[in-house]
Formats: sequence, C-alpha cells, structure tokens
Amino acid sequence: MEIDLRTVIFILGISHLMQVLVFLYQYKANKNIPGPGWWLMWSGAEALGFILILLRNIPAFLPLAIIFQNIVILAGTLFIYIGVLKFFGKKVNLKVIIPFFACFLSIHLFFIFVQNNITLRSINISAFLSAVSFLTAFTIYKNRTRPIILTANFNTLVFIAHGSIFLYRAIMLGLDLREMDVFSPTLFNLLPYFDALIVSLLWTFGFIMMVNQRLNSEITDAKTHFELIFNTSPDAVIISRLRDGLFIDCNDSFSRITGFSKEDVASNSTLGLHLWKNPAERDELVRIIEEKGFCENFEALFCRKDGVEFTGLLSAKTLLINNEPHLISVTRNIADRILAEEEIRFKNEELKKVNAEKDKFFSIIAHDLRSPFNGFLGLTELLARNSHVMAPVDIEQISINMRQSAGNIYSLLENLLEWSLMEQGLVVFKPSVYPLNLIIDESLIPLADSAHTKQIEITYTIPQDFHVFADRNMIQTVIRNLVSNAVKFTPEKGKINLSVRETEAGFVEIAIQDSGIGMSPQIIENLFKIDKKTNRKGTQGEPSTGLGLIICHDFIEKHRGKIRAESEVGKGSVFYISIPSLK
Repeated sequence: MEIDLRTVIFILGISHLMQVLVFLYQYKANKNIPGPGWWLMWSGAEALGFILILLRNIPAFLPLAIIFQNIVILAGTLFIYIGVLKFFGKKVNLKVIIPFFACFLSIHLFFIFVQNNITLRSINISAFLSAVSFLTAFTIYKNRTRPIILTANFNTLVFIAHGSIFLYRAIMLGLDLREMDVFSPTLFNLLPYFDALIVSLLWTFGFIMMVNQRLNSEITDAKTHFELIFNTSPDAVIISRLRDGLFIDCNDSFSRITGFSKEDVASNSTLGLHLWKNPAERDELVRIIEEKGFCENFEALFCRKDGVEFTGLLSAKTLLINNEPHLISVTRNIADRILAEEEIRFKNEELKKVNAEKDKFFSIIAHDLRSPFNGFLGLTELLARNSHVMAPVDIEQISINMRQSAGNIYSLLENLLEWSLMEQGLVVFKPSVYPLNLIIDESLIPLADSAHTKQIEITYTIPQDFHVFADRNMIQTVIRNLVSNAVKFTPEKGKINLSVRETEAGFVEIAIQDSGIGMSPQIIENLFKIDKKTNRKGTQGEPSTGLGLIICHDFIEKHRGKIRAESEVGKGSVFYISIPSLK
C-alpha cells in the first residue's frame, strides 16, 4: 500500500493545530509558569510550516513556500528551546540564538537565490534541527529537578531520538547529493514526517506532564510552607467554620496563648469554649468578613481556659472547605503591648511634668531671681552715691530695706538649691524620732525678724509629749516655708497660729493658720503644680515664686504624708500637713 505523503503532512498540520489548542489552554491556566507560551508559539509555527509545505503543489505559492517553510519550522524548534529555558528559570542568551538563526537563514537563502538546490537546503534544515534538538535535550537533562525527574528524562530521550533522526537524514543526504522529490513516498522522505508526528505528540504529552508535576510540587511546597508557618507562628492560628465557629484546626501557639489543648477544641467551637469575652464581637467580625471577605487588626477581648482575660489583635480571611465558608484567623496577644503603651503614656506625662518643672526653674532664674537682685543693687547704688549727703534716718531705712532684700534673695536661693538637689535625687531622706515642739521652735527662729517688722503675732502651743518620725531638716524646711508664706500674705498686725493634733491613722497633723488675704479656689487647685502659675506678691510687695510649696509637697510625700490648704479670699488661709507620729 502506497502512503500519500501529502496526507501525512496534512495530518501533521491538523495535529499541530490541536496542539495549539492544548498549549493555549496551558498558557491561560498557568500564566505564572513560564514556558507554555513559547510552546504555544512552537505548535503554531509548526502548523504554519506544514501548511506551507502543502502549498508547494500550487505554483503561485511555490516560491513563497520554498522561502518560508524551513524558516518557520526552525523558528518553531527554537521556540521550544526558549520555552524550556524559561520553564527552568534560565536566562535566554540572544547573543547565541540570533547568530545561530542568522547562520541558518544565510545558508538557506543562498541555496535558493544563488544556487537553487533542494538537497542542500534539506541538509541545512536537518542539521540545524538536529543541533537544536540535542541542545534542548541537554538543557532539560541538566536542569531537571526531583519532582519532574522521570518526565524530564523521558523528554530528554525524545529530543535525542528526534535529533538523531535529523542528524542521520543530514548525513545520508550529504552522501547522496542527487536531486530529491519532496513528495516522493519513499521511506527516507516519510521518516522525518512520521518522526514529527510521533515526537510532537510525545513532546506535548511530556511538556504537559512537566507542567502538572511542577504545579503539584509547588502545591506540595506551598502546603508544607503553610503547615510550617501554621505550626511555628508565635501567634494563635485557627481554622474554624464561619457560621458557628466550629474548630477545624489550631496551632500550638493557640494552646500556649489560650490554655486550650487540641483535645479541648476537638468537635467544639469558639463560642462553645467561651473564647470570646463578648460574643457580639464575633458577630461584628463575621459581618465584616461577609462584607469584605477579610478583616485586619480587629481588637477584641478573649478568655483563656483559666478565665484570665486578654486583648487580642485578630486578622482573618475566608477560605472554602468542601464548599463551606471557613475562617483562617491569626490572633496576637497584645496585652503586653497595651501595658507598654500605658507605660509610654505614663512616661510621656512624667516627661511633660519634668519639662514643665525645668521651664519653671529657668523662669525663676531668668525673672524672679534677677528682680530682687536689681532691687538690692539699686539700694546699694543709692547708698553709695548719696550716703555723704543723706540723713542718718534715711541711711537707716535704706539699710533696713537692703536687709529685707538680702533676706528675700537668700530665701529664694535656698529654695532653688533645695529644689535642685531634690530633682537630682541628692536629698537624702533620713527619718528619726524627734520632739515636734523642738522642730517647730528651731523652724521659727529665722522668721522672727520678718514677723516683727510687720508686727505679726505668731503663737503655738505644742505638747512636749508629741514626737514625730521624720527627717528633721525636711520638716523644718516645710514649716519654715509655710510660716514664711503666712507672714508674706498677712497684713501688718495680723496673727499666725500653729496647732497640732493626732489623727486616727497614726499621723500628726500640723495646722498653720493666718489672718491674711486668703486665696481663690483656682489658686488653691494649682498650689502644688509646678507647671501652673500661682505666685503673687505679698502684702508689702514681697516677691513669691510658688516654688516653696512644691518643695513642701515633695518633702511631705517622702514621709507618706499629705499637705492641703483651705482658704477664702479676705478671710485668711490654713495649711495642713500630716506626718507619721510616735507619742
């Protein structure tokens, strides 16, 4: 039976058109895998090449077919090679491919337009097809990986067989340079076409297998990576049914964070375990998931197995399991973060307070300390210039004023020094047992002159059996500051009284009452806040910074005591301090 070669070529063209459809599907379905797009171009080019061969029977198309059929066929084979390189993630070296193709094209065109010889053209195409096939076989074998090793070996053998057939054809044509008939039904002519038919089918099968095995490998790797992330994540990860929270799986961190073991969650739900402190929060989560398909950074309260509550930051996304919507959620215990944020807020408040104290300190240095010095310098200048013409009584008055000014400066400097040492932590707290009347007696001695100048009467009666457990220097500083303020804000011929009583809590409460100008509720509220301005001048213009009361407040707090004030404008003030007592 004689085989019609044209029929074989027609069948080859049809088979390659079918392969076009196969690789078109592979290309669309697996766009993330490089390679199938180039193999699609190969099958299209081969189909076009065989159509051009059939057109040789039509005289009008014969020149076109002679020129382009071998060009298209070799280009298709190069597309296979490029696709293999792309599939294995290798760089395509155009500096080799382009000269290779240009060499073939030059020889091909030479044996058309310069020396028209079909046999030499056949040797040329056979040799180049053989070279590309062997190169493709080498590339597949060299870059094969474990998941596709069997299919890669199979494709390697197919390409070697294909290359060997065309190498044999080139050699045999070279040994017999007689003019050949392309459509002659000889075994020698049929061999490359049957090879193209069988090999192209084997290639298609092999390439599809390689793609599928790579996909399976990637799916397996992705599953392995997911399981690794799932099991090693420091956050609680669970997979649960969307509609009722039924557990499907959970990781070890979930058990560590919540205390529920995998046995506890088996056939149970998040609601059944009372994992949600407020089930309404899960309803809100489900609403967001159903609306968006995902949820990020959802903050909610959860309960551990032991009942301890913790705040979790949850992110979740839907996934289908057996066509049923499920959730994969990741929850991070942010209780420590919240505590840290609280600590940061506290530190920020402390920092603001410290900055306010520094601002107050610099304000005192810049203004309040300079002002009394200016007054003192003014008096000394007046005395220096006019003492020789001044009456003794005037000199005496200036001297009295200078002494008062120097006393105010000294008091201010003393307060600044006390505050500075206290802020640096250099004030050592050394409490001991002391008689209270002795502490008060010693505290009032420096204030006698200022009280006498304003004709203010200071009275106190302290029982001798009252003892306190206190730092003597600190308490004297407190009493001295409070009585000094009372003198400062009490008009001439006023009264100041100190009294003491023992409270039920084991503290001694000292009350310092004056008949001075009093204070408004707003001033009382801000008395012990360094960032608030409460300073004002005394009844005779005495300067005030408000710093003394801050020192009093801090010293009393070191004794675990309290300081407070009661006052009305025009009706005087009472300051109360409490310190531990020993009777």
